Amino acid sequence: MVLQAWLLANACQQLIMEHAALTRVAPLLWAAAALALLRAGLHLLADWQAAQAGATLKQSLRTRLVEAVQESGCTTLLRTEGTGAVVEAATTGIEDLEPYLTRFLPQLAVTALLPALILLVVLPTEWRTGLVLVFSAPFIPLLMVLIGRGAERRNSRQWRQLARMAGHFLDLVQGLPDLRIFAAAKREAAVVARVADEYRQSTMAVVRLAFLSALTLEFFSTVGTAVAAVLIGFQLLFGSLSLLNGLFILLLVPEFYLPFRTLGLTYHARMKGIAAAERLAPLLAAAPAASPDTPVAALSSTTAPAIRFADVSCRKGSGRGSLSGITLDLPAGSFTAVAGASGSGKSTLARLLAGLLQPESGMITVGGIDLRLIATKSWHARMAWVSQHPVFFKGTIRDNLLLAAPAADDRAMGAALDAAGAAPFIEQLPEGLDTPLGNRGAGLSGGELRRLAVARALLRNATLVVLDEPTAGLDRESELLVVQTIRRLAAGRTVLAISHREALIAAADRVALLHEGHLEGVYAPGDYLATTEATP
Repeated sequence: MVLQAWLLANACQQLIMEHAALTRVAPLLWAAAALALLRAGLHLLADWQAAQAGATLKQSLRTRLVEAVQESGCTTLLRTEGTGAVVEAATTGIEDLEPYLTRFLPQLAVTALLPALILLVVLPTEWRTGLVLVFSAPFIPLLMVLIGRGAERRNSRQWRQLARMAGHFLDLVQGLPDLRIFAAAKREAAVVARVADEYRQSTMAVVRLAFLSALTLEFFSTVGTAVAAVLIGFQLLFGSLSLLNGLFILLLVPEFYLPFRTLGLTYHARMKGIAAAERLAPLLAAAPAASPDTPVAALSSTTAPAIRFADVSCRKGSGRGSLSGITLDLPAGSFTAVAGASGSGKSTLARLLAGLLQPESGMITVGGIDLRLIATKSWHARMAWVSQHPVFFKGTIRDNLLLAAPAADDRAMGAALDAAGAAPFIEQLPEGLDTPLGNRGAGLSGGELRRLAVARALLRNATLVVLDEPTAGLDRESELLVVQTIRRLAAGRTVLAISHREALIAAADRVALLHEGHLEGVYAPGDYLATTEATP
């Protein structure tokens, strides 16, 4: 840029003052044009690299955020932070970081470099104009910071408000059937409209501050350029400055202020990026960092594992669902049912076994090896999970089954569906395995989805199976079908099933009874059913 300005000034000097022929200055003009093309090419390269860096950043952060959610216990983090807030951080928050990285930070580097370089050229040539630049330049970042602080506080408040709005809206969407039944949908829609209008007004307040900052930058840049032009004009008039140096400096003065003006325009990206980063940092830090000195044991055996809970305790915030001093053996190949009142810690026990929670004290061992020393991928690779509400994504039945074993063929899927008792209703579907499902498995009944979930666990060929209320909410016929499927699934595997239902408890080998976070005892199914009133 500096060289281009000197070439143009030199060409004007020769044409105007020296009356040189156009052919004489043509090389200078061609060189200036080549430099202009070079600058344009460098700008395009910088934009391309910024886009690449932004895409890499977003992919990396979203991957780390998903890993943080997984490592911290999945639903624990979502329940603590709010699903809407986490989703907002993963979408809008990460998107807001891109302009901070690709626009503000590069412009900050340019602003630190280019004005200093121009001053090194201008001061020895014309010190009066250099002093104007020196004394006017600090006002621009100073006012930008002073105005930006107020905008930054407002922007942080905007981000928190947006996260709350996202959580509220998600809750409303999930509870829309209940809202319609209770004739509360319109009332809640009015609340959403009011909150959205308040958010719009506060957003406009932030935008007004951002435009005020830009206006201030433009004012000082314009005044500084005008003063420099007046000084150069008077010196040209009195002959104390050559046209070459005057034009050279006059071409550099706007370039001196341009980085400051551009930085002011990108300052809003900084505010949004920092607000997003302040929200993302705690979420990314939620995953427990693995110590590099901690040995990791990989499980290579394909046999059913023997598991032991040794004086395990795990507390939860409200106290309900906490465990205290649990000592329980799950023999290899056994089918253990866990019973107890709601809030007694059954689901916490299952999540500890799955590695979704970590015990505060005590130890969980697998074949004598501390579960914390086993590689997470190795542990999950030999495990299947069937939750109370199995998750099925929008897609075909085949796609949802292949989540458990991406390399499975139709023969393996057919065998798993036969063993799970799901083949008959699959065959009745018009498109069979290619039948599309809606969100959360829409299109199939609860019993059919449970059997598909068990088929998915069979397809995984896991040696450890954890089931959380797999028959809750089913009618008697569907319950018996699912229990028979689970019994077949349990053959040769270690199974832990949480249930209140008599049919599933009767199918187990043993029953562990929890009460207020304590293990009351381990019973044979017949003895437990004879002394305890099970939920019919």
